[in-house]
Amino acid sequence: MAIDHEYSVIDHPRAVIGRWLGTAAGAIAAIVTMVAPIITGWFDQLHAKVGTPQWVVAPVAAGVVFTLVHLAFDKLVWRWPLVKALLRIPDLNGVWEVTGRTMNPVEGAPSDWRGELRVVQTWEKIWVQLKTEQSCSSSKAASLLRQPGAGCVLMYSYRNEPRIGEAITPHVGYAELTFDEGLTLADGEYFNSKGRTTFGRMTLARRK
Repeated sequence: MAIDHEYSVIDHPRAVIGRWLGTAAGAIAAIVTMVAPIITGWFDQLHAKVGTPQWVVAPVAAGVVFTLVHLAFDKLVWRWPLVKALLRIPDLNGVWEVTGRTMNPVEGAPSDWRGELRVVQTWEKIWVQLKTEQSCSSSKAASLLRQPGAGCVLMYSYRNEPRIGEAITPHVGYAELTFDEGLTLADGEYFNSKGRTTFGRMTLARRK
């Protein structure tokens, strides 16, 4: 089950964008308030006897509109090509084929391994999961560093849970992946601790 969490994008002004979203929501709410008498009148015609005061309609409309605007932006609008170009947030959504090598293998750990890394990302949250034949790891915290003209770096910590019957033990770790400018390839390193002191390298290719 995906448990997404907030992530930081270095040099990305989320607070400023949040204010713009609030401004847009306020403008839409104002329009809704203007047509509110039409809406309440329609209900009255249906004998619903709403009789909603104008002072109630305005704040309720503002709250509902802001929630909808924020949700639409977080889930969808930020990924539109023009918006994404303005925001300059790397979109890593998708499935990546992983080839890895453990540099200091221990008993029960192959020196070479393959896996599948899945990224679920919105404007505010992200979730990174890596599945291999032996285990599955999920991110707990993450951040993105943009590198103009050279892609970006994804840094995240994770917790790994082995599959039943495997010799490895549960552990935590940290990974740092550098993506190319086209966001189709990446390579990086990982470090494990607290139950498994191994480290290694991995390369990624986005699955089409």
